[in-house]
Amino acid sequence: MTAPVTLAICAITAIVTQVAFSKPEILQRLLFKPREILANGQWDRILSSALIHADWMHAGFNLFAFYSFGSAIEVIYGWKTLLVVYLFSVIGGSMLSLFLHRHHSYSALGASGGVSGVIFATIFLVPGTGVSLFFIPIAIPGNVFALIYLIGSFWGLRKNVGNIGHDAHFGGAIVGLVFAFAIRPSFCLADPLYFLGSILVSIACLAILFIDPTNSSGSLLPRSKPERSD
Repeated sequence: MTAPVTLAICAITAIVTQVAFSKPEILQRLLFKPREILANGQWDRILSSALIHADWMHAGFNLFAFYSFGSAIEVIYGWKTLLVVYLFSVIGGSMLSLFLHRHHSYSALGASGGVSGVIFATIFLVPGTGVSLFFIPIAIPGNVFALIYLIGSFWGLRKNVGNIGHDAHFGGAIVGLVFAFAIRPSFCLADPLYFLGSILVSIACLAILFIDPTNSSGSLLPRSKPERSD
């Protein structure tokens, strides 16, 4: 199984991450910062923040998960589908973060919004996909994981759990769901309980966020996500 575009995205991300480690000025310019985006029009930060990571463990988790799931989409649906799902998931995660932190002194980095979208798209576009966590020895059925992950991300966001960008994870995952349905609605509706449940949970959580945005002020939140596919 070859997935050259998936590998290329991993390689570019790793290279830019390494450069940012040695050049703090580049790191600062690529970070996701709502104030710079809104006040100075630096909209490229919405995408550029996905190219940098807090450390190699953070990058390794993200790139391993991205390759594990992204390669399946590229092989089955083509590199253009993979690229569109990934980029729009990064944008979706960043836009939700931008809304929630528009009044905060906040910065974030990492590709987990895009990775979340790719994982969710793969779960529903590639039947039988399972997700294994490092601390659980067996794979969780993808449809079950999707619902648990959405609820867990929303809970983590509202409770400000850990130094993790739950908002980017949540936004990216929703974009992945939307693209999965747009590409293969029959696959999604083959498991209506979990897919429609995921959609309803997403809508309800988004409504709560827009009515009552999180009070978290945030600081530097790595968007880490240590899942892998078996």
